[in-house]
Amino acid sequence: MTVNVFISADMEGVCGIRHWEQAEPKLMDYELGREWMALDVNAAVEGALRAGATRIVVKDAHNEANNIRPDKLHPAAELISGWGPLSSMVEGVDESFDAVFLVGYHARACTDRGTLAHTWSSNVLELSLDGRPIGEAFWSAAFAGHFGVPVAMVTGDDLLKAQVEEELPPGVHYVITKTGMGHKCARLRPPADVREEIRDTAAAALDGVEGLTPLRTEWPATLSIRFRHWEHLSAVEAIPGVRRTGIDSFACTPSDMVEAQRYFITMHRLGRPPQ
Repeated sequence: MTVNVFISADMEGVCGIRHWEQAEPKLMDYELGREWMALDVNAAVEGALRAGATRIVVKDAHNEANNIRPDKLHPAAELISGWGPLSSMVEGVDESFDAVFLVGYHARACTDRGTLAHTWSSNVLELSLDGRPIGEAFWSAAFAGHFGVPVAMVTGDDLLKAQVEEELPPGVHYVITKTGMGHKCARLRPPADVREEIRDTAAAALDGVEGLTPLRTEWPATLSIRFRHWEHLSAVEAIPGVRRTGIDSFACTPSDMVEAQRYFITMHRLGRPPQ
């Protein structure tokens, strides 16, 4: 039996990372952060191989999506580097995959004590679907679910674990990489222990992949976004199908998940404050 695995790799939930200095290019400790990111991803790849995975694709899904150096990635994995036309954190996933791993993810915006918690950027205070706040883990799982692919494993802090258990279908395996103590503070687990657990959990997750359920959202649904900066949002109102619901808020009604992603990324781009 062939088992194809898609890994979406973010950075803020990676073992050892607790500050933007470690997660933003050109800042002091970024090179350390990208090294730790590759180590967590490689641990997931090794676990998948142990369980018999035959194809593994890694999507770099942090910042400019060029954090993982190809020469530092496990040689058994392919790498998607950069953002495609949809700018999805799981862009490239399709019906040929059997499972998705979300590695290094973080809690959604406005999560108390969530380490580096946010939703896509610091300018988004809330993203919601039919009135329910959601984060990047849900959004990625829903995009994968559009193609019938379930999330099998997530890694990140303890606050994200609680959100995954609430938002995603049951059966998702989870590795706690750190305990959130504040936006830029965490109690960090020993890296060797975390990566060994990622290997073991990835293998266990694939062993039970037949019993997992993809996250399928009901469409049409109301997608809402609330921005931190309200001063320069008039361009968002110009998007066909988008309505302004408040000084800092907008809503639309996509017909499926791919259309929802297009709406979200367009609203986000037009809602960015001037540099």
